[in-house]
Amino acid sequence: MVVIYNIYIFDRHCECVFYTEWNRHNSPLAAEAGAAHEPLRGNLVLTGDRDSRGSFDSQRPLVWPTKPGAQQVPRNVAMEEEAKLVYGIVFSTRNIISKLAGSTQPGNGGGFLSLATNTYRMHYYEAPTGVKFVLNTDVNTTSMQPVLEMIYRNIYVEYVVKNPLFHFDPKVSAPIENDYFRAVLNNYIQEISSSSTTT
Repeated sequence: MVVIYNIYIFDRHCECVFYTEWNRHNSPLAAEAGAAHEPLRGNLVLTGDRDSRGSFDSQRPLVWPTKPGAQQVPRNVAMEEEAKLVYGIVFSTRNIISKLAGSTQPGNGGGFLSLATNTYRMHYYEAPTGVKFVLNTDVNTTSMQPVLEMIYRNIYVEYVVKNPLFHFDPKVSAPIENDYFRAVLNNYIQEISSSSTTT
């Protein structure tokens, strides 16, 4: 069984434009405000308020960043710091591996696919457009490259890039606020987590 903790999506400006989690017990989204985090249950959003709109998926995890105009709470600072730390690890590791491999190709050209610690494995995928996906799983999970490519090609491109309401400005970072994207991603991760292989 695959245990997936969370995913970060960084744009070409190195900004975290989307984060969500599933099986994470020490969540910076809930812990700092004293909220009980229930993975895969409820309609909690970063502000801590219940979302009154109908949900496309029945088990909606916490998401970040907040929508513009949403109430800001102190835990945002910790989440921003965590996102910066994660990107710093990815950036440094990717550069070291690229230099050792003698590769000048962008993206995963240097060979950085995952990084394992004694408690989790960080999987990395960089799309040709410069969008970076970081997926954290349990340490025993094998390569998640096919999963990350699937998320990029069939979920991110379909529900974010092709969304007529998504106004892309290459000079400005914009958080992903598409409910369909979040719902399809959530359902796909639940499907993977309940199966024994990542396909």
